[in-house]
Amino acid sequence: MKREPTDRRHGFLHDLKWVFILWCVGFGATVLLTLPFHFIVRAMMHK
Repeated sequence: MKREPTDRRHGFLHDLKWVFILWCVGFGATVLLTLPFHFIVRAMMHK
């Protein structure tokens, strides 16, 4: 069964959307994990 070019394009956009969502989730998780350490190091430097 051949897929239509529009269907393939829609599938690509769907995959791209999920890659973008997962990248945002990963980036957000990284920021949330590193932010406390950043503030701890900053507090230590000011002492």
